[in-house]
Amino acid sequence: MKYRMIASASAAVLIASLASGSTAQAREDVEIVGDPLLITSGDPWDPAYANAGENLRTGVGSIYIQFFGIPQGGFLCTAAAIDRNHILTAAHCVINEGDRVSRIRFIPTGVTDPSGFIDAVGFSVPDLYRAYHPFLDAFTPGDIAVIELAEDLPEGVEIYGLYRDYDEADHAVRHYGYGVSGRGNRGAVGEAGFFYARTGLNRYEDDFSPFWGGEPLFTGQLVYDYDSGGRKHNAMDWWFSGYRCGVANDNPAWAQDGQCTTFASGIYPDFKGYGKLEVGLAPGDSGGPGFIGDEIAGVHSFGFTHGCAGVTNGTDFSCGLDSSYGEMNGDTRVSVWAPWVDAVLEYGTDVPVPELVVSPGGSAEAAALSASDALFLGVTVSAPMRARVE
Repeated sequence: MKYRMIASASAAVLIASLASGSTAQAREDVEIVGDPLLITSGDPWDPAYANAGENLRTGVGSIYIQFFGIPQGGFLCTAAAIDRNHILTAAHCVINEGDRVSRIRFIPTGVTDPSGFIDAVGFSVPDLYRAYHPFLDAFTPGDIAVIELAEDLPEGVEIYGLYRDYDEADHAVRHYGYGVSGRGNRGAVGEAGFFYARTGLNRYEDDFSPFWGGEPLFTGQLVYDYDSGGRKHNAMDWWFSGYRCGVANDNPAWAQDGQCTTFASGIYPDFKGYGKLEVGLAPGDSGGPGFIGDEIAGVHSFGFTHGCAGVTNGTDFSCGLDSSYGEMNGDTRVSVWAPWVDAVLEYGTDVPVPELVVSPGGSAEAAALSASDALFLGVTVSAPMRARVE
């Protein structure tokens, strides 16, 4: 599913409306709908959530991605600088159902002039992601990408290291993202833009393998829920305690009858979160960083939840994926993929931007780029976020 945005010609303000999406089947009885900002617990315009002041991270920025198959539009994602001319984001931001990338542009936090966008010349995505994406859609492991920029980032733009330890659950994680705003009791109802990033806290509680019955392929993804401060919205317990308690993890069926997991005492007791500073993911945060200290520990990848039909003890505040309290979020685990990132930085990206394909007549699709030079203001923009369970 993609949340479509219309960009104002007078300002980079995006107005959200819903569009239909694709589906994938993760288990026989559970439908997963796929799509990759930050949703806050308080007023999203409160300075506490601004990427400013003591929370300022100048190396976090927005990226605008266009594809040949979408000649008059593109996608908004988030990225973070990992050296002077490389940024880290999500693979699904640059892979769009087979369409070839025509242009990628990055603008760091604090730059408000559209002329400050820097074009990309190449990117790399793990082979694992390409191999599994057709089958696992929103939940594909290896949802990480390195983008190479055409020029060095300006002085003053921070560069971030990669978190390489496997103890992510022991730390507070500060998340950053551009895109749709909102509050936990309403979901994603606000606006997004290329020039305003929000930040807040959450905590990685496990990897994604318990959701898949312990399958090790999914240990490279870190999951966390969006807590309201009350037990009712403790989604980690609802979705994940079954495997940890020795009960077959075939949610949502078993969770409805109270086996093993309860809101009073479960395997994942953290339901209070970080209070006012607790945040969850929403459209436009895709590719954004989760920081442990000054190092990137996660790359925003997906979210999922349940509908209300037949669910007697669910956690979602409003039922259905809208980034409200009680929903689940997932990040690609950077500690697992750090060696791959190191290799890309050493040997170079392997996919050029644009991905030119020469026709039998000898002309290249690069001509399609001329239309994009009208600038992104005034074109249709989609902000990927990724996944829903109903």
